[in-house]
Amino acid sequence: MNFKQYLVSALCALTLVAGFASCSNDDDDTSWKEGSKVDMPQYRAFVLTEGSYGGNNSHLFFVDPSADTTSVSDIYETQNGKKVGDTANDMIADDGDIYIVVNVSKYIARLNGSGVEQVRYADFSKLGEPRDVVADDGKLYVTCYGGYVARFDAKTLAFEDSVKVNANPEQIIVYNGKIYCVNSGYGKGHTMSIIDEDKFDKAESVETLTNPYGIQEANGHIYVSAYGSDYSNPVAIYNASTKTFKQIGNAGRVLAYGDNLYMANSKSTDWVNYTTTLSIYSATSGSTSAWTLANAPSAIGKSIVYMIERNPYDGSIYIGTTDYYSNGKVYHFDSTGKYKTMFSAGGINPNSMVFLK
Repeated sequence: MNFKQYLVSALCALTLVAGFASCSNDDDDTSWKEGSKVDMPQYRAFVLTEGSYGGNNSHLFFVDPSADTTSVSDIYETQNGKKVGDTANDMIADDGDIYIVVNVSKYIARLNGSGVEQVRYADFSKLGEPRDVVADDGKLYVTCYGGYVARFDAKTLAFEDSVKVNANPEQIIVYNGKIYCVNSGYGKGHTMSIIDEDKFDKAESVETLTNPYGIQEANGHIYVSAYGSDYSNPVAIYNASTKTFKQIGNAGRVLAYGDNLYMANSKSTDWVNYTTTLSIYSATSGSTSAWTLANAPSAIGKSIVYMIERNPYDGSIYIGTTDYYSNGKVYHFDSTGKYKTMFSAGGINPNSMVFLK
């Protein structure tokens, strides 16, 4: 599950059946539209749903962020004539392109800005299934379940090299010339790997929380999320000077932005009924407080939060929820935390959202 990027002046309604009615008069480069079977506005977003393991039901849906309307059908399937595949684990946007990582189907792909696949890499027999991705300086770094971080050319997806890390690496970031990933060890791991980006030859191992799966960075603050040995969802902040971690809270999903970490912790005693608590950790003060969202639907507090994303263009926050068997919901809040609207994610387990303009 990965973590990952977060107006047009004229707004119009989209007719989302056979195609899209564009309301953009933008004179900028429109090469992102090449090969598209539908017409999209310049300002656009995409939400990726993971689907169910083994169900071959991952989906990619187009979202008009100015109206919070989505495509009726899977935009990837519409554009490419085939399904996304099984367990799409991560999605990012970089340099106008979209990258998706499909874990069980074992491939990574670069799509243009309208969702048309340009190239894919699918030879993961030695590296292990791809898991999460980050882009930096024309390169992609992908964690692979065989215990590797692999480097690819971001445009061609040509494989360049790999570095051995610990078992089952998960989410990955690049910060200040270093590549960081956490290693779940399929539930038994407790390490974070650090690789020098320029040398890309070996990994340093640092002890962290048990069964880590997530890592995010903002304003130089690095946070690790884990399931923990008891599935209590501990979250910790990294001290680079001492190479140690300090637990700061509990959360199943987080969003790092500025000096704050926004946290959602969904818990259940019977695996049927859930209660979600929202909180904010301030790296400046070192304290945690309630995360209050104005007019938030009560359904969020009774659902499993599976995604928290931020729109980098207007600061909006999107919270995706799941019940693991039906289409997820995405709740949109403006930059002040005021509820705007809700829309269907179009598939099970919405795990990432990207914005392009």
